[in-house]
Amino acid sequence: MMSEEATKTAQILVRISEEEREEWKEAAEKMNVSMSDLIREAVAPIVNAALHCTHPQESRTSYPWSEFCNLCEERLRG
Repeated sequence: MMSEEATKTAQILVRISEEEREEWKEAAEKMNVSMSDLIREAVAPIVNAALHCTHPQESRTSYPWSEFCNLCEERLRG
């Protein structure tokens, strides 16, 4: 059985200073996670907010065939 880390094959390159790298590494070690996990966990909420409606349920209009957000006008299903 493949580990979760083994299924993650895509990579990105982020240019940072040596000082930033050391701080990120130290933070990851303090949190007992890999630097990759630290970065993924930090970026995931931003990606979710940018791509998916995160407005509260009260701001939505639901029909049996579809659902819409009244604030961002995103079609959520249907």
